[in-house]
Amino acid sequence: MTVGPEWSVVVPTRDRRVELGACLARLAPGAQTLDAGRYEVIVTDDGDFEATDAWMRTACPWARHVRGPRRGPAANRNAGARAAHGTWLVFADDDIVPSPGWLAAYTAAAHRGDVLEGQTTCETGLSSPRVHAPENRTGGALWSCNFAVRRATFVAIAGFDEGFAFPHMEDADLRERLRAAGHALTWVPEAQVDHPPRRLPSGTRMGAYREAEVRYLYKYGAPRPVRWRLIRDITLSRLVNVRQRAKGLDSLLALWALGAEVWHVLLHGAAWERASAREFPPERRA
Repeated sequence: MTVGPEWSVVVPTRDRRVELGACLARLAPGAQTLDAGRYEVIVTDDGDFEATDAWMRTACPWARHVRGPRRGPAANRNAGARAAHGTWLVFADDDIVPSPGWLAAYTAAAHRGDVLEGQTTCETGLSSPRVHAPENRTGGALWSCNFAVRRATFVAIAGFDEGFAFPHMEDADLRERLRAAGHALTWVPEAQVDHPPRRLPSGTRMGAYREAEVRYLYKYGAPRPVRWRLIRDITLSRLVNVRQRAKGLDSLLALWALGAEVWHVLLHGAAWERASAREFPPERRA
């Protein structure tokens, strides 16, 4: 009888071949201290599938490449999970760099719970207010770039909520639903990945992401309306970020992007709130 892999690493991607290549290099057979026969790697692709498929057949034929639904990262991760064979699902972003002992650390902790959360660092640091990286050095965040969950547990809560169409808040929503279902987050700091800094999207694009935040706040019963508090929090966090970095042209560009982000929320926030109120009326909670 053929026994399938215990661990399925799901890597969603969309036209970031350089970053994806660096990530997959750390998951190739022999690159992890965990025996390669115990895990599989699934790249679920929302981008130019044919071009990436041709590259992967040469560069990393050991990884499985599946077509994504092109409905955002939550739906793309769910597509990868459906293609998985493992007992455990390990979610990673295409621009992380796993440590050699990443999967072995999760394996060693598998008896401790159904949801395992690894450590995410940014070793080079953030030199500019126009870059960011989702660091997690203490646990409790469950960032989608680095966590593992039993496939049965993931299926039982219906995976990621595909109503989150942007790369924002879909992992926070999954965290809250796992907790509500009685699953504690087990911190596994040895399961470490590095997340190099990446350029922030434009201010307008960042503003568009805030639609997901409005939906999240309505879903979990935040006092309504939410957009004015959201604008305040965006402004404060961006200004703190600018103050903490070296001053220069990037500081001015970051402030310009903040203005575009806030303006986008001002233009669209009321419509987002109406849509979220229809989906999550006051008497309904997640």
